[in-house]
Amino acid sequence: MGDLIDDHDDHDDRKNFIIGRYQNFESDLVDKLSSAGTFESFCDAITIWINKPHVVNRRLCGSKIVYQNSTTNTNIDDFLKECLSCSEKYNSDAIHGSCVEEVPSLSSSIGATFYFVIREIFHKQYSQLSTKEAIIMDFQNTMVNFIPLNGQCKKETVNEYDNETERSKNVDIQYQICFTEESGKSWIALNTPRKVNASEKSYIDWLRTNLLRKLVNWSSEKKLRTSVTSLRLVPVDRYNQLYNTLKEKYGRKFVEIWPEKTDPQKFVYEDVAIATYLLITWEIQRREQKSEKLQSFVDLGCGNGLLVHILQSEGHPGLGLDVRKRNIWDLYGDQTKLKEESIIPSAESTFPEFDWLIGNHSDELTPWIPVIAARSSYTCSYFVLPCCHFDFDRKFSQKEANESNYRSYLNFVQEVGEVCGFTVQEDTLRIPSTKRVCFIGKTRNYKPEEKDLIDDKIANYINIRSTASSISGTDGNPPAKKQKTGEVWSEGFTPRPSEEKSRNCKSVHSGTVSHIVQTVFDVLLESTDCETRQLEDGRVWRKGGKKALSDVVKLFDKDVLKQLKSECGGLQTLLRNHNSVFNVSGGAVQLRDLTLDEPYSKHSKLAKRDKSQYFKTMQCWFYGNHPDGCPRTAQKCHFAHGEQDVRKEQSDACAQ
Repeated sequence: MGDLIDDHDDHDDRKNFIIGRYQNFESDLVDKLSSAGTFESFCDAITIWINKPHVVNRRLCGSKIVYQNSTTNTNIDDFLKECLSCSEKYNSDAIHGSCVEEVPSLSSSIGATFYFVIREIFHKQYSQLSTKEAIIMDFQNTMVNFIPLNGQCKKETVNEYDNETERSKNVDIQYQICFTEESGKSWIALNTPRKVNASEKSYIDWLRTNLLRKLVNWSSEKKLRTSVTSLRLVPVDRYNQLYNTLKEKYGRKFVEIWPEKTDPQKFVYEDVAIATYLLITWEIQRREQKSEKLQSFVDLGCGNGLLVHILQSEGHPGLGLDVRKRNIWDLYGDQTKLKEESIIPSAESTFPEFDWLIGNHSDELTPWIPVIAARSSYTCSYFVLPCCHFDFDRKFSQKEANESNYRSYLNFVQEVGEVCGFTVQEDTLRIPSTKRVCFIGKTRNYKPEEKDLIDDKIANYINIRSTASSISGTDGNPPAKKQKTGEVWSEGFTPRPSEEKSRNCKSVHSGTVSHIVQTVFDVLLESTDCETRQLEDGRVWRKGGKKALSDVVKLFDKDVLKQLKSECGGLQTLLRNHNSVFNVSGGAVQLRDLTLDEPYSKHSKLAKRDKSQYFKTMQCWFYGNHPDGCPRTAQKCHFAHGEQDVRKEQSDACAQ
């Protein structure tokens, strides 16, 4: 067991240590909450806490199961002796660099008497800190014990953005969670030691106010997912360690100098996380292949290029391709290889000299990444993180029954990889995005000499799904040979334009914009659910009602909507861009309520933004267009009430 239990060097001492803690636990009841769940759902809730402690404690990044075993033996002494004897070899083999191993749902082991687990918990911010503990699930007494194994609490000096601080590694405290049924009611109770110090008391308060309540909520749910869902293919301790290193090395620097219009907090740290994941994936692959050569890569649709920069800076030779150069490219230096180039899937767009292809939010290239990898070389692997839904030559629209649009698209992307002959692995990244599921194709499920057969299979699959073949009425077989030797693999494929489309409605005719704004305003003002506001000056101001966007769309003909979709993203985008007039949320639109002190949601960027520089620089739309005028006086309204109210010097500066 190594250092799992300090100062206990043989099996008997270790066994006695755990049994002593287990049997002689002098505890007090801290809290007891009513639960709508059963003992089975309680077991599932405990399983989540064992496998995924980071979903409750955000200061943790995850856990690793070092050892687990169950028994029907009622003698816990014999059982623990057997466990500790077996766990010594298990620990030495599994504790370094292992990927996810988790405890199966404890409700499936209710027929046992005991379930024993040794887990190691990793701290998010301080990657060198970990907590080891023994967990004993006692099915007969319907309780679970958490026994710390780290020994005496240690201190370690850590550097947090150049500020030297001392933080204790962990609070070594034993606790017990019990499930009881009394008078037809279920209860979950928390027991902790009777004698505790100040730091231990603080931790007990956290267990009571956070963990206990979370277990009660989970126990009341019917379907619980007890398994780990993210970072399944990489060891979480290694991931956390490397992520903190790269975050310190690249994160803060690029957030400060970010020249793009996008949010640096999101895009910088997202690329740091993806780079971390790829670097560890490549570490694992080199270990499997017993190779020391760093993998090379091509990032297709590299965007801002930060992912390419990080991977190259960490020693991996690579190249980033995108249809449009970004401002930040010039800040990376000549060592970061980025090229402005449009990729059209064809015999000319293979990369046999590279080991990996990367598709990070690669839009129309997403389904082509596995195809290009398969046709580049037998040893070429790929990583793809799907975002926008694209088929081979059009938008993806094949929604599956009982599945979301996103899951349906993920299933399609996975299927493409499988058709291409890859053994496809799915994982979920920890990035600040709603689209976090990625796919990896490292190994083939066919022999090298079967490459032509797979290539024909790929060609037929693409042809069946392509728009061109659907129009021509082909049966999906003839194009196979052409795809291997011809110029393009899909005649209907259209790459992204090199110039980014404006989404600010400036390209839409001003008369069209005015017509839409006025029409929506009139409908809201005349709505049957129209609300009114009594103003301080005695006036009554009509705020109007609320309309679903689906109903608002019906007010305009198809030609107008088509123009909006192509020029500014659609009707919803146009209304959102007129945020001083409309409030668009939850699939509905209503007039902005200027009678409120802060008419914008506290979560809105507009509420957080300093608007003083724009004060009185633009005309108030309500003042000039609402029959009741603006609900605010000229002194209180941020917008100008007439030309005489405009701050000339400031508006001139803004115009420049």
